[in-house]
Amino acid sequence: MQDHLVGPEPDTALRIGCGAALYEADIVFASAYRWADSTRWDVPRLVCRGCVPDRIRSPTLGTTEGLVGGRLGTIALPTPRSQQLCLTDLTMRAFCPPAEGSEP
Repeated sequence: MQDHLVGPEPDTALRIGCGAALYEADIVFASAYRWADSTRWDVPRLVCRGCVPDRIRSPTLGTTEGLVGGRLGTIALPTPRSQQLCLTDLTMRAFCPPAEGSEP
């Protein structure tokens, strides 16, 4: 999941929960998941230190879910020549394998 792009804008992402803007170098936590038959991680939520849960509350059967902490960095995109926020320096805070959880 290293260097996974986040945020709708090239240089800003929003925290889910408190709604404040996040910028490059901010410490964030991300909720991420991937289906058992996929190699692609989806990162639907970013949260700040004040809003981060201590565990995955409602895991979904058939998905690998993780709660990771890290820092926002930027990655240069070749086409078009631009930059986008990404997750970097990640550490796992909580993990739930695909065999645990409730039916989707």
